[in-house]
Amino acid sequence: MIPDGALVFYKNKAAVARRDGDRIELSFKEGSPVRVRDKDVELVHRGPVKTVPAPAAGGEFEPAWEMTAGTSLGLAELAELAFGTAGPAEALACRLAAAEGSPFRMDGEMVASMSADERSAEDSRRRRKESEASERAAFVERARRHAVERGDERFWGEIEALALGRTQKSRAAGDIGVGENPESAQAWLIKAGIWTARVNPHPSRSGHPSKAPELELGPDDDEGRVDLRSMEAWAIDNAWSHDPDDAISWDGEAVWVHVADPASAIVPGSAADVEASNRSGTLYLPEGAIPMLPDAALDRFGLGLADTSRALSFRIAMDGDGLAREVTVTPSLVRVKRASYAEADPLLACGALASLAKAAELRKAYRLRNGAVDIAIPEVRVWVEDGEPRISPVGQYASSAVVREMMVLAGEGLARWAFDRGLPFPYYSQEAPGSRDDLPGGLAGEFAKRRLMKAGMAGVQPRAHQGLGVTMYAQATSPLRRYGDLLGHQQARAALAAEAGRAYYPVLPADELSMRMARAAAGAQAVRKAERQSELHWTLAWLLDRPGWEGDAVVVQAGNGDALLYLPEIGLETRVRAAVPGLNETLRVRFQQADISRLEARFSVL
Repeated sequence: MIPDGALVFYKNKAAVARRDGDRIELSFKEGSPVRVRDKDVELVHRGPVKTVPAPAAGGEFEPAWEMTAGTSLGLAELAELAFGTAGPAEALACRLAAAEGSPFRMDGEMVASMSADERSAEDSRRRRKESEASERAAFVERARRHAVERGDERFWGEIEALALGRTQKSRAAGDIGVGENPESAQAWLIKAGIWTARVNPHPSRSGHPSKAPELELGPDDDEGRVDLRSMEAWAIDNAWSHDPDDAISWDGEAVWVHVADPASAIVPGSAADVEASNRSGTLYLPEGAIPMLPDAALDRFGLGLADTSRALSFRIAMDGDGLAREVTVTPSLVRVKRASYAEADPLLACGALASLAKAAELRKAYRLRNGAVDIAIPEVRVWVEDGEPRISPVGQYASSAVVREMMVLAGEGLARWAFDRGLPFPYYSQEAPGSRDDLPGGLAGEFAKRRLMKAGMAGVQPRAHQGLGVTMYAQATSPLRRYGDLLGHQQARAALAAEAGRAYYPVLPADELSMRMARAAAGAQAVRKAERQSELHWTLAWLLDRPGWEGDAVVVQAGNGDALLYLPEIGLETRVRAAVPGLNETLRVRFQQADISRLEARFSVL
């Protein structure tokens, strides 16, 4: 038991103990008293003392260590050796010496006197720590002036990790005072000359891997494939597209949409499936794409990359109003011709593509009657070539509209096919947009429509997709690059296998499907964010290469001295605070500056 008037240590502070029943009241040299239990304090000297004494000075600790190295002793013994007496002041001095950790340290109630080897190791450690602290302090001083030197990488490396989203905190960033968030870390790295505007941190911040997965695919499941190679099939896409995963055909009566069939080799629960679920989708960046699936999947299942392609094909017959009436789903073999939109446009005048163009017109009219919202905003392509950002307008092609209608038809058709079978399925829906009454015309009206749109939702119950003007819908035409589409194909293949009485993989129950869909939706949101931010990053990098750049901007929203402008030439939205003309007026603007870390640009109206 701690006696009344004893000198004690509590939380590294000396105090005088006063008994108060089963508790002790501690009085410190400074600060308010506290009440504690006996076990919470460490006895330094039994006292009695009235106040905390000043620690004795002049103790001969070095000789005391030489006599006791490698042993343990009490505070009183150490005080006798160092001071020749063991009073409260001497005992306190010894306790403070032990608190320093070398050559003495506390070991329970005893003082451990280090061996020579232990002391040497501890002293070396302390010298290294002091040197590190000195070097860090020197780095902090240089870093505040953005004047880092060779060898500083070990310090600014943690700031870089913060900027890339690989860590949530950075001591160096805190020491410098730049703020512990990715944006401020990025800004410092640029000012210090460590990064340039060519470093895009957004893919890393999204958590998406930096390269395609290196995994084996399963064997091809070719049982039950229908040979459709005699039917003309076209895979039509942008000229720069390298992962063709859908094609269209016309058999004289109905539309065929052929979709890449990776689900024939990637079953639920396989390594490639789990990895695709984790990634949620292919990440399309101006620098290039980072695939969701192993490269072998594109080689094996990309349409038109070989003389014969494996596909999951949807035959969809429409009535005179454009409604999908009869849907057939079958694994197939197809022979696909690839074409860009520019190459396909002249072919719409005759043959199968002419029939598909008429079917597309019928479908578009049907969707518009059902409240579909078409938004036409000029687009640009942003890409990086030889490390340099490039921007060019995306052309408008009639064949692009045809393909888009056929893809919507395929999504509606597969959703109806799954619903008719009571198949748990990854449906995709969208609530009706806000009121479109009194919307302005022109480009301002297109932006106004966009603001009215609701977010799409994935679920196992079919609901209307009001934005597309269809009563049910599923994303089904991109299983090479969207996990939700691959999941739908896996369910369709499982149902087909069950109907044929052969093995594939059991249909996933609704609860398991919902869990996979929720995970994919969250990941897809991160992928889309990284894509948008990366495109904006490289757009700003392009502008930074062109100080004083001038271009035309269209007023798409205005009010209270603030206007939202759209620059069609570079696909950029920006706000200006100025007295501006009315909606849809064109203004000439000049680029003033950009903060690429915050993804912000400023323009002046000429």
